[in-house]
Amino acid sequence: MRPLEDRLARRATGKEPSPIRELVGYLKIDGMISLGGGYPNPDTFVFDRLDIGFKGGATTCLDGSDLVAASQYGPSNAHPGLANEIIAWHKAKDGVDMDPSELVVLNGSQEGLFMMPYLFCDADDSIALSEPAYPGALSAFKSFTRSFVAVPLDADGMDTSALEAKLDAMASAGEKLPKFAYTVPSGHNPGGVALSQKRKKHLLQIAAKHDLLVLEDDPYQLVRLDGTPPTPTIQSMDREGRVVRLDSFSKIFAPGLRIGYASGPAEIMRQFVLFKQSSNLHTSMFIQALLHKFMTTAGHEGFREQISLNCSFYRANRDAMIDAAREFLPPEVSYNVPDAGMFVWFVLPDGFDAKRMIDEDCEDLKVLLVPGNAFSTTGGLTNCMRASYSMVSPDGIREGMKRFGEMIRREKERTK
Repeated sequence: MRPLEDRLARRATGKEPSPIRELVGYLKIDGMISLGGGYPNPDTFVFDRLDIGFKGGATTCLDGSDLVAASQYGPSNAHPGLANEIIAWHKAKDGVDMDPSELVVLNGSQEGLFMMPYLFCDADDSIALSEPAYPGALSAFKSFTRSFVAVPLDADGMDTSALEAKLDAMASAGEKLPKFAYTVPSGHNPGGVALSQKRKKHLLQIAAKHDLLVLEDDPYQLVRLDGTPPTPTIQSMDREGRVVRLDSFSKIFAPGLRIGYASGPAEIMRQFVLFKQSSNLHTSMFIQALLHKFMTTAGHEGFREQISLNCSFYRANRDAMIDAAREFLPPEVSYNVPDAGMFVWFVLPDGFDAKRMIDEDCEDLKVLLVPGNAFSTTGGLTNCMRASYSMVSPDGIREGMKRFGEMIRREKERTK
C-alpha cells in the first residue's frame, strides 16, 4: 500500500495539530496547575442539573462533574466515556476490536462524508461509487471533485464486476484511478438493496488490486427488516487497513442530535482529528454525554431491544408499501423488496420523466416522491423514483401508493 502522505489531497498535506489542543493530555496529571488553555470557568456555566427520562421509564441525570464535562470543551476525537461504550458496541455488533486511536465521534456520519474527499481528493481526482447514489454523499463529494466512476446498482448492491472492468480499463490506458470507492452496504439509500457478501469480498480484492481506499457508509446497518442479524461488514474483512467505516446513531437514537462515528486505520483517524481541530474542535460534549448516559442506563441489551422495536415498526410500513405497490402499480414498474433501511427504488418504463410527473401531478394528486435525477452523478435516472415508508402510517402508505399509481397512469398517457 502507498503511504498515507502519498494519498492525501494537497490541501491536507502538512496539516499541523492545534498546539493548544495537543496539550490537553497534561491536564490529567495530578496536581497540575494549568495556566494554559482558555477554557471558560465551570462556575460560570448555567446548568445545575439535567434530569433525563427515556422510553420504558428509565431515568438518569447529568450533574456534578459529568455535567461540567458535558458543558466544557472536550477532546477532538471523543468523549472518553462514550468512546469506551462505542468500542464495546462496535465489537459486539461487528466483531471488530478498536483502539481509541481508531475512533472519531462525528457530527453525524455526514461529517465523515465531507472529511474523506477533503482529505483525499483534489479537483482532478475521482471517486468510485454506485449509481443511484445517496444525494448527501454526492453533495459532500462535489465540494471537492466533480469526477466520478459510476457503476450500476442491482439487487446485490454495487456491481463490482462492472467496477473492476472500468478500473482495469483506466489502468490500462494510464488514467488516474479513483482515490476511494464509496458504498452503502445495507438498506442502500435510495436503492433499498444490500451489498452481497460475495461483492463485499470482491470490492476488497479490487481495492487491493488497484490500491484504493474504501469508504463504507452504513447508517442503516441495524435497521433490519427481516429479523436476521447484520451480515459481516467490509471493515471486518479488511486485513490491509483500507477501510474507513461510518456508523450513525441518527436512525437508531435521534437524528437531531447529529452524532455518528468514523473508525478505521489510526493514521487516517488522526487526519480526521486534525480536520476537527481546525473546523469545529469536537462533536458536542453535551450530545455525547446524552448518548453515553443512554447507553449506560439502558445498557447495550436495552439499546438493542429498542432498536428491535423500531425495526418492527418499519417492517410493518415496508410491508404496507410493497403490498400496495403490487396492488396499484402496473407490472412494468420494477422494484426490490428491501431487507433494511427506509426506501424503495422504483424504476418506471423508458421514456417516463419522473421530474415532470412531480411538477405536473404532485400538487393535484397530493403525493410526493423524489425523482431519480437527484441520485445521479450526471442528471440521469430520469425514469426512476424513490419512496420512503418511514414517516407515514400503513394506511397513509396504501393511499399514497394508490395516488402514485394514478401518477404513473397519467405519465403513460403523456408518453403515448
